[in-house]
Amino acid sequence: MRSVTTPFLTIALFVSLFAAVSDGQERVASSDINRYRPYFIKQSDGDLKKDSIKVTFLGATTLLFDDGESQLMLDGFFSRPSLISLIKNIETDTKAVDAALKRAKVDRLKALFVAHSHYDHAFDVAYVIQKTKAKLYGSSSTLNVGRGGDLKDDQMVLFEAGKEFKVDQFSVTVLNSKHSPPIKGINDDLGQMIDKPLRQPASARDYKEGGTYDFLIKHGDKAILVNSSNYFQDALNDVRADVVFLGTGSLGNQTKAFQDAFYNQTIMKVRPKLVIPIHWDNFFRPLSDQLEGMDNMNASFDFLLDRLKTDKIEFGILQGYQSVRLFGKESDVKKD
Repeated sequence: MRSVTTPFLTIALFVSLFAAVSDGQERVASSDINRYRPYFIKQSDGDLKKDSIKVTFLGATTLLFDDGESQLMLDGFFSRPSLISLIKNIETDTKAVDAALKRAKVDRLKALFVAHSHYDHAFDVAYVIQKTKAKLYGSSSTLNVGRGGDLKDDQMVLFEAGKEFKVDQFSVTVLNSKHSPPIKGINDDLGQMIDKPLRQPASARDYKEGGTYDFLIKHGDKAILVNSSNYFQDALNDVRADVVFLGTGSLGNQTKAFQDAFYNQTIMKVRPKLVIPIHWDNFFRPLSDQLEGMDNMNASFDFLLDRLKTDKIEFGILQGYQSVRLFGKESDVKKD
């Protein structure tokens, strides 16, 4: 009986995550991304020049970085199984992954870094590595996801907080971080590990968090911080970045005290020129160039816009498959 009721309970809790609010905040009636059209970043189709990089948003927390010579990816979640499908074991939708890699022109991928091992981050990483011949970088839990997908040890690299990795002209520093505040029955496995190869088909609940990490990506004298929706007090005191990709997954559901502390410990510490939200979209729907927002997206974005305007920091939104050129003369964002 337990094997039947647990997935249904999980689904009910997922629904409550995206449809309800907590801590006395007003309910947000919709999550229409088009409300924020003035903040959409213009699609970048031009060629990359020296010192520029292109970043493509592939839904949830999946990002593709490209400097014209090499590519690196953060997370690798393309299957995006529907909510109802989570009542049973799930496996990578290879056709969906193939289509996404082709459309995004993933043809020079060297490395895939994974922030943590929940299924909406790590579900497809083994297949992506098999297809692209890149290397998988992650925690011991993420590497067990890889082993479950028949990756060999020489295709994977175990990382730890504080370590810097060189990927051609990119450097990636792994920073210790925290998952967004847990919700009972959904992501309350924080700190739990995947301690053996995880083979598909598998339950979404088998993808334990296994530790959460941020990434500081440098290219030349420019830096990008990719954040995982939470913070450690004063952990970013010595980190500076020109652009922050900010995890906003459950930010709209948090208390005002948490929201302010999160902003102060990330944006105010790093002082970027541009903030781009990630993990705002409904990842139970297929990847497309018309992604829909989570029900709490409006509250997340409205909070950020209020603070960012006060601090004179630019806010820009990428739709699915959309790219932005950063840095150099061809940058698609405002310059000082």
